[in-house]
Amino acid sequence: MPMAVRDAGTPYAFSNDRPTAAPLLDALGQMHDPFTTSRLAEAGVAPGARWLEIGAGAGTIAGWLADRVGPRGEVIATDVRPQHIREHSGVTVLEHNILVDPLPAGQFDGIHARAVLQHLPERREILARLAGALKPGGVLVIEEMETNWTRAVLTTPDQRLHEIFAHYETALSQVLRSAGQDPTWCRGLFGAMEDAGLEDVDTQSWQGSWRGGTGAALLAWAGSTEQRERLIAAGMTADELDLLAELALDPRVVLRGILLLSTMGRRKA
Repeated sequence: MPMAVRDAGTPYAFSNDRPTAAPLLDALGQMHDPFTTSRLAEAGVAPGARWLEIGAGAGTIAGWLADRVGPRGEVIATDVRPQHIREHSGVTVLEHNILVDPLPAGQFDGIHARAVLQHLPERREILARLAGALKPGGVLVIEEMETNWTRAVLTTPDQRLHEIFAHYETALSQVLRSAGQDPTWCRGLFGAMEDAGLEDVDTQSWQGSWRGGTGAALLAWAGSTEQRERLIAAGMTADELDLLAELALDPRVVLRGILLLSTMGRRKA
């Protein structure tokens, strides 16, 4: 099994310093931003509120939050590598590693993180810290992805893509597990929030479909390109990865999106 060494100074197998980072973050936004913002609206983002965005990525959700809280509110967007966070007058950007850097207790009306905790072996401890950083009555929204590349292909001009994506899921799972990811965390999050003392816990999910060069297909291109050497060490061939990269950008290909499970809970008022 290949060892996916974490990016120096960060807890993640994927790196914001790689050329693939921007398209990967763009793919995540295309797939999930509309659903994420609908969940946050449901959570209640009030004018004047104080929100924390952990692992802000491209900063699209932080910007949406800032528009909702308005000039009397505050949005703090953090990332271990924050260079991709888009500028917004209502967003304060901080370089912050949730594993080791301090987090103030009882300070936030809401906290959101997407596709962050699933990568961290210390996820339960971090969840407890995030719950403790909420004000009484504050809401925590944690969203995690459940990948199933084996069944992702809806249509393709080359039937070999079905088998290639099955190989991709097996190899990528090895790579990510070796870096500390838990692919079952998205389903265990509901119980973990209740264990952390949060109330009114609720989970909803979203998937969708995407043509080559967009959404899930763009994510597959970026992920397989960045992790190419580790995927080959995990059993994929260079020819398989070349064809995956080619077809992932082909608009004749349609992939089922990556399932996003969005779980929210509130701190007791």
